[in-house]
Order: sequence, then structure tokens, then C-alpha cells
Amino acid sequence: MADRIPLPPIRAEEPVSSIRAALGEVCGYSHLTNYRFELEKPLASDFPPKSSDTPVVSAYTGRNAVVSVPIAMKSLDDENKDENSTVLDDYGDLSLLLDDGLQDGSALRIVLERYNVAQVRDHVVRLRSLLDGNAPSVVSLDDSDEEAETTKEEEKAEKPTEGVSKGESKESKSNGEKDADEKKAALPLYPIEKSVAVDSSKLKDYYYLSCGEESKLYLEDSSKLSVLNQENGSRKKKGKKGKGTTQNQGTEPLIEHVVRDIIPELNQLEEETRVKCSIQMSGFHPPPRSRRLLGDLAYLEVKLPDETNPIFVTAIPSGFYVNRSKLEGAEVKFDPTPSLQPCFSHELLDCLLQASRSLLAAWTGALAASKARSKLTKKLNADGHFSSLFRVAIRGDFKGYKCPAIGSAAEGIDALIHTPSWLVTIPKAELEAEESWNRNSAYVYNAARTEDDIANTFGVDFRNGSARDWNEELQTAREMPESTLVDRIERARVINKVLTDFGDASLLGIKAITDGQIAPMNPNEPARSQVYLHNNIFFSRAIDAGIETFKIAQGDKAARKSASRDVHCLGALHRMERTGLYTLATVLIDYLGTRFVCQSILPGILNGDKSHTILYGTVEAGFPLSWDQEMHKLLEETLGKLWIANRTLPRAPLTDERLAAIKAATHMDEDKANEEKKEENLSATVEISGPVEAKGIKGSDQRNYVLDMTRLTPRDANWVEEKKGGTGMWESVFKSDSSEGPKTKIPSSLADDEWTLAVLRPELVNSYTQLLLTKYAREKKKKKDAEREAKAKDESGETEGNSKSESSQDESKEKAEKESGTDGDRNALSDEDLEYVKSLRMNVNVFLPDIKSLKGIDDEAFSQLQKDEEVARKAAKFLWDQVLPSLTEEVRSGTGHQLPHDGRSLTDFLHQNGINCRYLGRLADLAQVEEKKDQEEIARFKQGNFEGLARKALPLFWLELLECEMVARAAKHVLDGYLLENGGIAAMSPMQTVASFLSALISSDEETAAQTENRILKRNANEPDEDDFRALVLSDDASEGNPMSVRIRSRAEVWQDIEQEIGRRFRYSLVNFNRHGNGGRALYIPLLRRVCQRTGVRLAAKNYEAGGKCFCGVGSDVAPSYPISPLDVIDIVPLMKHSAAHGGGFTPCAPGKSYGLPALHISLPDARTTLESAHVHHSGKALSRALDLAQEACSLYQRVAETPAHPGVVRCLDLMASILYDAQEPNLAAGNLSKSLGLLIQVKGFDSSDAINSHLLLFQMLLSGGKPHEAVKHIRAAIFLMELMGGPHHLELANAYHKLGTVYHGANDPKTALRFYKEASKRVSSDRLLEAMISKSLAVGLSHMGDFKGALEEEKKAYNVFALFLGKEHNLTKGSDQQLSSLAAAAVQQGSKMVKETYSEEEAAAADAIASELEAEEEAAAAAAEKKKKNNSKKKKGKK
Repeated sequence: MADRIPLPPIRAEEPVSSIRAALGEVCGYSHLTNYRFELEKPLASDFPPKSSDTPVVSAYTGRNAVVSVPIAMKSLDDENKDENSTVLDDYGDLSLLLDDGLQDGSALRIVLERYNVAQVRDHVVRLRSLLDGNAPSVVSLDDSDEEAETTKEEEKAEKPTEGVSKGESKESKSNGEKDADEKKAALPLYPIEKSVAVDSSKLKDYYYLSCGEESKLYLEDSSKLSVLNQENGSRKKKGKKGKGTTQNQGTEPLIEHVVRDIIPELNQLEEETRVKCSIQMSGFHPPPRSRRLLGDLAYLEVKLPDETNPIFVTAIPSGFYVNRSKLEGAEVKFDPTPSLQPCFSHELLDCLLQASRSLLAAWTGALAASKARSKLTKKLNADGHFSSLFRVAIRGDFKGYKCPAIGSAAEGIDALIHTPSWLVTIPKAELEAEESWNRNSAYVYNAARTEDDIANTFGVDFRNGSARDWNEELQTAREMPESTLVDRIERARVINKVLTDFGDASLLGIKAITDGQIAPMNPNEPARSQVYLHNNIFFSRAIDAGIETFKIAQGDKAARKSASRDVHCLGALHRMERTGLYTLATVLIDYLGTRFVCQSILPGILNGDKSHTILYGTVEAGFPLSWDQEMHKLLEETLGKLWIANRTLPRAPLTDERLAAIKAATHMDEDKANEEKKEENLSATVEISGPVEAKGIKGSDQRNYVLDMTRLTPRDANWVEEKKGGTGMWESVFKSDSSEGPKTKIPSSLADDEWTLAVLRPELVNSYTQLLLTKYAREKKKKKDAEREAKAKDESGETEGNSKSESSQDESKEKAEKESGTDGDRNALSDEDLEYVKSLRMNVNVFLPDIKSLKGIDDEAFSQLQKDEEVARKAAKFLWDQVLPSLTEEVRSGTGHQLPHDGRSLTDFLHQNGINCRYLGRLADLAQVEEKKDQEEIARFKQGNFEGLARKALPLFWLELLECEMVARAAKHVLDGYLLENGGIAAMSPMQTVASFLSALISSDEETAAQTENRILKRNANEPDEDDFRALVLSDDASEGNPMSVRIRSRAEVWQDIEQEIGRRFRYSLVNFNRHGNGGRALYIPLLRRVCQRTGVRLAAKNYEAGGKCFCGVGSDVAPSYPISPLDVIDIVPLMKHSAAHGGGFTPCAPGKSYGLPALHISLPDARTTLESAHVHHSGKALSRALDLAQEACSLYQRVAETPAHPGVVRCLDLMASILYDAQEPNLAAGNLSKSLGLLIQVKGFDSSDAINSHLLLFQMLLSGGKPHEAVKHIRAAIFLMELMGGPHHLELANAYHKLGTVYHGANDPKTALRFYKEASKRVSSDRLLEAMISKSLAVGLSHMGDFKGALEEEKKAYNVFALFLGKEHNLTKGSDQQLSSLAAAAVQQGSKMVKETYSEEEAAAADAIASELEAEEEAAAAAAEKKKKNNSKKKKGKK
């Protein structure tokens, strides 16, 4: 090509693929797919520059274009096999060409290559993408020209504003007054008639409120906004009259107004970039053999915009041309020969542009619209990543779209957020469409989509010749070298890529299995036993398929729990890096009530018994445990680091009763088992490291794999029946409860198969072990000190010099050990110490059912087992007696870590403290006890008894959050049961079941028939009725006795099942939910959010009437359930638990999107070490070094993850923001934190616990940086999220509203400040000193408004609390006392003035009354005189 495209500066390590990707964004080159790069000998300066006016039809792809044979094919020719030395490798980087002359200013030539059939299909896919709104907008890859042009435009735009600013500078105001006015004008103002509180029930404005915005400022027109702002009392700057536009800080318009004006234009441009051109394979494809031999590769049928008849295109190796096939009536005539005007081109787009003027005009318009869209987007997103996400989320609320599908969330915010949101916005274009209630207008006809679905391979790339060998890729990546940092980065990057692709492929496989696209490997067996093999991934259901497989726990619930425990333990082994043990790539996926296990294939497992060897454990029940010295050594070295002990077990571990049951239920080959035992001459016992169910297998690749690692800690003795060795804690609680209510829901026994899998948390084992080690060290030190004293007494007869010498030597030795830190070093430990440390390892095979007793087989091992059980009981009692009460006290006192905001952060909070979520019920019981104490204290306080009153009470939010999480977890299991009953018929069409279930969940009662009828009569005219819903589908017969009907439960049945599950799972009876007279403490909206997150349900973003009465519907017809109708359920997405995930738990995912997976653990110790070092330097106030380390860690995380949207990058940016803030750079700190918040939203969504913390920090930083307007938005976003996630009693709400009042008070706006102070006083706070501070602020606000009496009352409250908790000598108490005196005097003076004014008013009123009375008497006298005069005149006339 004659002209050139300047490249920006690039490194030699830059991959060639990135250059191809960049070229795909340039006008005139974006439609090129089949080409290669060649290094040119002359420099780029020797070529003419690229013209700024790029022609729509490329001049280099026509008949005269040089189309080369692919370089790989040239290698087949001996004469040309060495001519590829200057060709760039698409899978490599530029460093390979440094020896071939690559230097600064080198040129790369684009060489077109010939097509094959697969490349034609790829080319068509690329062109479809371009026509579907992805038209290029970049003219050059060098940004210098664009930046210069932008600078000129900005300078032109700034010229008229200079005169205005000069004019304003003439105003004579002091700097202090001017700053105060500007600060006050910058803050948002609120209508007097409305509350300043944030309404968390307005889910329709979810995306606005979660970003601290008000929807009215964006959606109302300018005239209404002007009136609204005038009502609010906003002050506009002096300017041109009649504009009616509120100004902010000079002449700059409010950002809300800018967005309101730009987004509709962007929406219109978005639609203009989409060209209505359908390209699909023709009905004549594939070519007949005769034409195939002539070179025809494919036949295409293209429907052009504004044209009736399609055109037909033939694809050949050198390009595309229009053929003679045409539509004649209802039939299509086949003639693939070139037409009179074939319009040949190497690129299909150039061919079509020559053949159709309508397409040429449409594509030209799309290019112009794309460039305009790019400029507007750049202008709109100049203020950061976080604001960009917000504007994408709300774009559907604005006009501009004609097609609702283009404005849908799937085309907008869903494409940017990794975790699908539980709320989905409905675009305005859809709501205004005809019959918008049925959602049909949001789906458009697309033949290409149908073609792609038919050709869907569900993740399998057949071009590679075979499916990917996931296990080999993963294990090879793990074995990559780690000698240098570059090697370690590459190793971590490959591991992350393989595991990410594996998770993506697993999702696609589950979707295919659910749709019936993949046949099982064992179709003759029941569905619960069926397994699947697709894309080299082994799929199975996490249910109990039978008793012939060796396992301890039985039942479907235990099988689900076992699969989850296995993935958790595999994750722990994955984080330990190189151990000599290999694990399979494993993920769990929950979808529509079924849990699937997805694993990579163990080498040789499918090739017969001889290709792999079982070295450890056993697979089939009834067979003896295998044992291998090498495998045992690997397990001992690996699991020993996790405090797991080696213990002796019977070689045949199952009891005779269990074996008899297995033999009766199956055809177990007992002779084969006994024969195998005799052949190997096995002993009666064997030493095992790890759980007895674990299996060690040597694969055909000679690697040692470990499977079924279901436990890394002992079983929780608190959940073991007391008669079977448990602690008996739950039994004692059950017996001590005299009330009959809870006993009806809570089982009297702990006999449950699921509790066999209930184990202690690793965090608890670590804390318990550290406690024992600390106790041992203290006792040893005490013993050593006693021995030293005794030795000193014994040696008292020796010389004083020797004593002093030895004493000084001991002291110096002890001091040296302490300073060098060798006191805790393993090498410095004695044999006794090492033996004690080893004794702390725990047996993970205690309290297991159906395991043969060692009594009589190995008495020493039996005695050791009893000791191990006692250790496990002590650890469980430590959890019950110390950890749970201390956590409750920590929540009450507010010490320790920050309290959680929602169920997900609550789970993480409990796990960090070593507490399993099954103890939620016990924590709730303790919370009720503490709340009762607080109520008694408050009662005594109101009676004047201040003794025993604590400063802090237990937050009401704590018990409400615990119950909310219990209900959410139980609801998930109940809903799964509903979907799976009757053969899973409800899972085939779950919309009605889910809508009715959620309606029952967020309601307090169920409507009567009359109430339902009255509600339906009041519905809007455009809302569907019952007949409309029934007409949506042809549903099954709902009559009784029909086995295929879907059963819809009433609200009472739903809550009965939920309470039953809570009683079984948490051993707790609810006090807030499903209870009348609970004081409004049921968290309905937080519960709805949490249930949707745990089940994958996505709802329409609209306001739901939570806490009222519901209608669940009956039968299997689609009924209008209320408050959530079936049409409000937009989607149900699968949830994934990845063994290599960054965090634990299940995460909602989007099938088919790699960015919809949970963030994975980064296998790069350098990144973690660097980040930890940055924290250390930050703590040591070495800010410069800390900042450098944080930036380095951020770069490492991003290079491995290949995206900045990763929790590791977010943590680094948070640390950088903290460092900059400490360095007195609040604006730079806020910029980093804003970027971190944007990335956090991409990873976790808008409403995560970390998002609340980021909003609160941003508030503080922006306030310090002099940006109160933005700061207020962030704290209001935090308030909304806190109430949305934790309810109205959230711990931090009172403090947040108080901070808002302080901001307005500092801006000299006492009216608004007082409103926020009053709102803060309405919120329940657990800190009585904070309540006192709020009262004091209220007193200040009321005094400013002239209400001295009210101010005096609030100041008295503050003084009493200050005096009680701080003492009368504290400055706050003294200041409050002085303020009391001032307010009392002001109140007396105001009262006297009011009395005088009242007396004066009364005197004036009395005088007015007397005057009125006199006037009335005079008027009456005058009227009487007039009447008398008239009577006299009448008498005179009568005499005459």
C-alpha cells in the first residue's frame, strides 16, 4: 500500500496480535481479516503519509490488488521455504525481528492473502459485527493529530467565556463571602416538601441512586428543572435572562444538564451506526462439486437496506464478486458466474459497496455517526471510569432509540459488568412500544443469529482437530519455569488464561446439557446417574448416585455439600503452588436447581484400568484402601502444612453393616475384593494422611493426582450427636428452651446426613492452634524462669564474678535471639518443641459414620483416635464458648474489623473469624439476649437510673442481617426443591414459579379474593389482565391429578417450608420475618436482593410494593402474581464456584462471555509480596517507596490478568489512593480511588460491600480537595447502598446523615443542615456518644433557626450523655454546659419577647374590638335615626 498509518511508540515485547487489533479500529482497514505483516527494508519515512480523507471503498482491494498465497502454504514449496524471514508471527512478538533489521522507524507492509472456506466464514462474521454498530471511528493510530485538533476546539470554545469571567470578577465581594457562596451554590439542594432521606425502595432509580444521582435532574426537561431549582432555593449566577438554566461555579452548566442533552444524541448515533444489511449463507451453499473444482468457496445471500431483492455473492480464494443468481418470483435462479458488473474485491464490504448505492450511503452515514459518537463519548467520559459506567447504565432512559433491542441492558451495561446485576433496566423505547408489557418489542428478527445458533458447537473449536486437553494445558502451565520474574509472570498468565477458558467452556457445556444438546455417556441409566463428556470436560450432577461408590456421607444434600467442600479444598491446594501433587481443573455450576460438577479429564481414566493406577484410597465401596509410599510422603509434606496429622485406619474401613447394605443393594464382587486383599498380602491397618475418602491416582502421564479431598479440618463436634461423641451443645440449648414455638421447627436430633460434611473452618483451626502455641510458650518461659531461679539459688556459693559472667552471657544470648528473630525459627526449636508442634496436627477422620472401629484391631491407634476426638471437641467448644460470644461482643463494642453491610460480606466476615455460616442461628440467639439487655438498660435510663448504662448497644442491624441471610440461604434450597420436583418440570418454564415464590417472600400476608379484585380494577389501562397473561403461552393443564402440572404454593406454604429449612439448617426460629407486630424489622428489599443473587434471578428494575400483601397465583397457567409478576423475571443465570477463584462462594455468571466469570486467584507470589511490602512501607510513613511498590504490584496483577478489572488491581489502586491522601494530595487520591471504584463496579457490580467503603472514602477525599458537590453524591450513594443492602437500621446511616448535615452547615446553609440532622436523629445508632453529637448538632441548627427552646432540649440530651460517659471535666461536657447557659438565656429572652408581643397583640386586639363595638353602635344609632326620619316623613304624607 502506498500510504502509511503511523504507529504509536511500541515495545519490542508487544505482541503482533495487538497491532492487528489496533488496525481493526481504523477506517479503511477494519474490514480486513485475511492478511499478514511483512517487515519492509526502507523506513516508514520513505513512504508518503496516509491521506486524511479515507475513501469509503478501499483502493487496494479491487481487481488490481495483489493477493498472496499464505506464507505457511509457501513453505510446501522447496524453492520458497526460506522466504518468510521478514514475516511477522501472529502468535509471537516483535522481538523476534530485532535481528532482521527491526528498528525505530521501521515499516510493516500489509500483504493480502488468499481465503479458504473457514476464513470466508470468519470474514463474514467480522463484517456482521461492523455493520451491527461497530463501524470504525479512528483515522490514525497516532493520537498527536487528534489531540492537536481537540486542543484547537477547546481554545475556540473557551474564548467567549473569558469575557464573562472578567465581568464577574468586577463584583466587589470579599474572598470569604465569595468562597462561601460558591460552595453553597455547588451543593445540591432538595425540595422543602420532600424528605432529604434516600429512598432505598425506589428500585426503578437503582442505577441513579447507587451513584448518588437524582433521576429528575436527568429525565425532566429544562423548564421543569428551572422551576424545581427555584423552589429549592438554588441561586443562579447572573447571566443572560430567560435561559432558565441553572449554572454551577461560573458559566459551566451542570453535568446533569450536559448528560441530559448528550445521551439522546448518542442514542440516535448508536442507532445510525447500525446498518440494516443481512448477510447469510445462501440456500445454494455449499457449492456443487463442479463449481468447487473451479474455485468457488461459498455462496452468500445479502439483503441490502431499502432494496427489495437480495443480491448473491460468490466467494473465491482471491475475494468476492456478485454473481448472476437472482430472485424470479418465488424461486431463486442459480447462476454463480460473475455478473456483468461483478464488483470484485478482496473484501466483501468493498464488493457490496460497489454493488449497492443504498449500502454505500448507509455505510457512509454509519462511519460519520461512529466518529461523532466517539467524540461525544470522549467528551462525556472525561471525568472518569466510574461516571462512564453510570451513563452507560442509564442510557436506556433517554430518547434517541427507535429499536428497543439496541437500548437494552444486554447491549449496554451488561457488556461491561463481569457479574450480572440482579436488576435489569428496561429501556424507554420498549416501555413506549405497543403492548410493551409482554417484552416482545425488545427482540428483533435476525437471520444471522439463527444461523449461529444452528452452527453452535458449545465451546468446541473443531478447527484445532480435537478438543482442548484442559488437564495437559493446566499441568504444563504449572510446570513452567520460575527462575526469573518474566518466567513467573508468563507462568501465572498462562495458568490464569487456561482456568478462565475452562470456566467459560464449562458454562457453555452446562447450557448445552440443560438444553439436551449433548447425549450422556450412559443413556441407559437413570438421569441421576448419567454423566456427560463434552469438550474434554467431565460433567456430572452433585447428587447421590448410589452406595456402590466409596463415600462417607449419603443422600443428595450431603452430595451437594461434599462437592462444594471438595472445590474449596482443591482451591487451598491450588494456592500452595508446587507441592508434587496435581489437581484437576474443577468448577461447580448451579443452574435451575441442579448442581453440576465440571472437571478436566484425569489422564487415562477413560482408557481402561491399565492406563492409570490407584495409589491411595479406594474408588469402590468394599475394597481395601490402597497405599503407596511416594504418594503418602507427598500428602504428608503438603497436608502437614495445614495442621493435618497422619493417623492409622482400618485397611477395610467400612463397617460390616454398611458392607451388608451395599451387598444387598448391588452386585458387589466380594470374591474379587478378598482376592485382591490376599494377593497383596495387606495388613489390617494403614497410616493415612488426609480424609479417608481421598484418592491418589497416578495418571497415564505419570503425574500424581489427588481427588475427593473433601476435608482439610476435623468434623465439627458441635454438630455431632452427643451419644456419638459430640459436645452436646445444641442438645443442651434445645432442652433449656421451654417455649414450644421453636421446637416445632427445630429438629430434636442432629441426625442428618448433611452434617457429616460439617467441618471446622481452617481459620478456626489456625486461631485455636496459635492459642495453644502461645499457652505452651508462656508455660515454657515460666518453667525456664523457675529453673533459672532455682539454679541461681543452688549456685549462690560460687564466686560473684562467675555468676555475673554467666548471667550476662545468658542475657546477651537471650537478647540476641530476640533481636535476630530466631526465637520462632524452626532451626532454633528443640526436639521437644518440634514434637509438641507436631502433636497439634489434627485428625480429619474423627466422628465419621460407618467406619470400622480400631478397638481390637490396633489398640494404640484406637487410643490415639479417642485423644483426637477430644481435641476436636475442645476446638468445637472453643468456637462455641469463646469465638461466638467474643464476636457478638466485638459487634456490640465496634472494635476489630469493620462490620459487614450485606449477606455476602457477612459470610466473609464470619469466615475470617473462623465461623461457619451454619452458626448464624446461634449468633442470632446471642443477639436476642444482648438486645434484651439493652432494652432493660434503656428502661432504667428513662427512669433516671444511669448505673450500668453502656456507651454502645448492640446494633439492631446485626440481628436483622443475620435473619435476612438465614432466610435467603433457606429460600435458595426451598426454591431449588420446587424447581426439581416432579422430574424438574418447573425448571423447564420457571418464570411463574420464581415470580410467585419471590412475591410470597417479600410480603407480610396474602390477599383475599376481594382484595385481589379491587387491586385489578385499579390497574392502569396499559397493564395486562389475567386473560393477557394466560394468552402468553399454551400451558399445561393445571387440574388436580395431572402429573405434568406445576404446583404453585401459597404464601403460607412457602414460609412454612422456609422456616422448616431454617430450623433444620440453622436450628433457629425467626422473630422478625413472617411475624406480625415485629416493629417493621423485616428487611424485604435486602432479602429480595440477596435471594436473587443466590439463585441467579434477574428482575426488571421497577418499584415493587414490598411488605404488603401478595398474590401468588394458582395452577400452571401464567398468572399475574403480585407484587412480582412473571414478566418481571427477565432472566435466570447460572452461578459458578471456581476452585481457583479469588474469593469463595458462588458467583452469578453470563454464559458465553468470558468476562462473566468470577475473578481468579493470581498465581504470582511476587505481586502479593510487593503489595504487602507497600503496606508495610505505608505504615512506616515511607510514602514515596510505598507508592512505587503499589504501582509495581498493580502492574504485575494487570499483566497476569490481562485486564485492569481484577480485585488485585483494585486493592493496589485503593492503597495508592490512601498513600496520596496521606501525602496531602487529596485530588490525586480521589482520582485513583474513583478509578478503583469504576473497576470494582466492573468486577462486583454497583451494589457491593466494597463499593460502600469506596464511596465513603471518596466523600472524605473530595471534601478535602474542595469538591463538595461530588463528595455529597458519593455519600448519598453510600447511604442508598447501605439501606438497600442492610435495611433502615444500618449501623452507619445515622453517622452518614450527620456528616451530610455538617457539610451543609460548613457551607452556610443551616436550613438544609438542620434537615439532615433531624434525619440523623431518626436513625437508630448503637453509639450513644454519636447520638449526643447529633443532638448537639441539632441544637446548633435549631438555634440558627431561632428555635431556642428546641435547641435547649437537644443540648440537654447531649450534656447528659457527655457527663455520663466522658465526665464533667471533659471539654465536650464543659462546652455543652456553657452552651446550655447561653441557650437558656436566649430561650428566656425569646420567651419574654414572645410574651410581650403576645400582650401587645392582645391589647391591640382588645382596642380593635372596642373600636369595632363603638363603630357598630354608631352605625346602629345612625340606622335608627334614619329609620325614624323615614317614618316621620311617611306620617306627614298620610296627614296630607
